[in-house]
Amino acid sequence: MAKPIVYIVGTGGTIASKYDPKTGTDVPAATAEELVASVPDLAEIAEVHVIEHSNVTSDIMDTPTAFGLRDKLQKVLADEAVAGAVVTHGTATLEETAYLMDLTLSGEKPVVVTGAMRNLIFRDADGPRNIFYAAKIATDPEARDRGVLVSLGGEIYAARDAIKVHTHRPNAFASRDGGPVGTVSDESVVFFYRPERRLHFEVDHVKENVQLVVMAQGANDLILRACIRERVDGIVVEGVGAGNVNLPFYHAICDALDEGIPVVLGVRIFSGAPHRAKAHQASFRSMLERGAISAGYLSGVKARILLMVALAHTQDREELWEIFERAGGRS
Repeated sequence: MAKPIVYIVGTGGTIASKYDPKTGTDVPAATAEELVASVPDLAEIAEVHVIEHSNVTSDIMDTPTAFGLRDKLQKVLADEAVAGAVVTHGTATLEETAYLMDLTLSGEKPVVVTGAMRNLIFRDADGPRNIFYAAKIATDPEARDRGVLVSLGGEIYAARDAIKVHTHRPNAFASRDGGPVGTVSDESVVFFYRPERRLHFEVDHVKENVQLVVMAQGANDLILRACIRERVDGIVVEGVGAGNVNLPFYHAICDALDEGIPVVLGVRIFSGAPHRAKAHQASFRSMLERGAISAGYLSGVKARILLMVALAHTQDREELWEIFERAGGRS
């Protein structure tokens, strides 16, 4: 009986890293072919085809490289014989690439993004098992039409919700407001529910110059004023508490809106959405009344990805508001 065909697309990261004794650091060194060779059990579940898209630590992954991955995946998944794809990625910005793919890839075939917290030459490297599990998910018929998935440590997350929550432990990922959408083991792939609030955009580019600004106690408006001066495509602000900011931030946000720059408001907190509990000047409510858009339950980095994509689709403020309400929920 023929095995399902799965493409494994390498982009670099710790999962492809080896220890460099000259620098005393981990460096991206293993090719995608070497990664696959480190998982001989893959041959038991799939016919594996390998592509190397890039080989960089995801700290320096740029937007053109990340968006170019969309085109590569779209091409290989167009083959009817292909069951799905696995993307190996550095964990630092994995959640952003995964959501970018989720918003812009078409079709029902599963795409699973995975990574590792230990480099490839460690005796207890987690990369090979994560790749094996990701391939199991990509070949499972139940994984179809669930959008792009993130899987590490035997857990499966929706791209919209997955966030990195630890700097070095193997179970470094979680879901911002819910739990995993499924689990994978040597025995099986089990899904608990389907990801909600999925959106898709047919775009051939994204607006790269969208800036993310986090408010801290006593922070001034320097960064926001620079964004206005440089005429950025959009701004995402992570406020405090329920999404509120201080007065310097508030006045700068109002000026950005008056200049026609879209501003999306989220919270810097681990979970939850901004809300309208307060009505004072600089409150979340007061900024919505000036024309700002709520990120809802999206994290700041996910709101930035969505705004980059949405602005390539429309410049209309009302339509942008509706897109964010569909993706993040009503605030």
